Amino acid sequence: MNTIIPTTHGPYEIRGEVEIVTAEGKLVARQTETWLCRCGQSANKPYCDGSHGKTGFRDTSHPQPAAPAAQPAAGGVLRVGLRVNGPLRIDGGCEVRHPVAGLIFAGQQTALCRCGQSGNKPFCDGTHRNVGFVA
Repeated sequence: MNTIIPTTHGPYEIRGEVEIVTAEGKLVARQTETWLCRCGQSANKPYCDGSHGKTGFRDTSHPQPAAPAAQPAAGGVLRVGLRVNGPLRIDGGCEVRHPVAGLIFAGQQTALCRCGQSGNKPFCDGTHRNVGFVA
């Protein structure tokens, strides 16, 4: 099962059969475990370099639990697309599990904030466009 955990005030912890690809579709990495930046401040994007601790990144959001019927497809590759100066585009069966709210997404496709300023964390709400986020 592919799982994404937006850690408390830290990076996305991603486990499973993960492929990270550029916006053009070029494979960056194949991994079974990785930590990707969600504060927007890493000098090593898309990876976390610990900047969230130095910059005081806080996620005080309260996401809603997923509907009880939400079921991701079992197994398969989880593609994490790096949108140019935008979100992480998630394609493939996965679960997003919040440390407090539990399961908040189960499905095939979503977009996760990586500018650190979405009003709908951990999901993208387009704020990256307004704040001039540069990946």
